[in-house]
Amino acid sequence: MSTPEFEHLRSDLEGLEDEYLRELIERASLIEELTHHPGWGLFVEYLRAVSASMEDRLLKSYAKNFDEYRYETGKLAGLQTAIEAPRRLQVAVALAQEQAEQARLIASEYDYTT
Repeated sequence: MSTPEFEHLRSDLEGLEDEYLRELIERASLIEELTHHPGWGLFVEYLRAVSASMEDRLLKSYAKNFDEYRYETGKLAGLQTAIEAPRRLQVAVALAQEQAEQARLIASEYDYTT
């Protein structure tokens, strides 16, 4: 079963090969280790402070024109993506593992060689 809010990830993960899934899990594990390092909290705290400052500037209409506004909101979105990346990767790995398991179960149900 997939989680509806993460359904958009499904197309990115369909057809994963076992080797790729192992590599994805390994990278996710390394990133998970990073998030437990004391420096990670400081890094995220810094990104949140920068984000808050950028949001404040945007709300006070410091952007001179629409292009500058788009640029600043793009930077802000990038910071938010960096902050959320470990959680998103965990979700992607869980979904990939679930799909791989479902594929194995389906394949075993239709295994006509035995």
